[in-house]
Amino acid sequence: MTIAKTFFLAALMVTACLATEKKATKPAKAKKAESADLVKGKKVFEMYCVSCHGAKGVGDGVAAAALNPKPRNFTDSAYMAAKTDEQLKKVIVEGGAANGLSPMMAPWGGTLKPDEITNVLGYVRQFAKK
Repeated sequence: MTIAKTFFLAALMVTACLATEKKATKPAKAKKAESADLVKGKKVFEMYCVSCHGAKGVGDGVAAAALNPKPRNFTDSAYMAAKTDEQLKKVIVEGGAANGLSPMMAPWGGTLKPDEITNVLGYVRQFAKK
């Protein structure tokens, strides 16, 4: 791994950690991804997720080259169909390590509001439908 990639990955992880230091919000009443505002979800995705998961959700963002394991490919319709909204929200809120997944997936529950999580999940679900 080059020094530039290592530095980029370190900066990305520090940013993720700092972003999650905010006080966690109380869980709101669970909303389904189908009620999501996809325009708002896209904005959240572009701000927090695209660097790892890529603009098309295939796990090829600029940081993905330095990550092992690679970020989730949201276009994998079989995988996405097998996961409930609650399971996916739990990963977004708590991060990968807390759910037996990649520790490289940062927890976003302290950064994102419940509606933002619903919106980004709705947007992410769209990748598997294309």
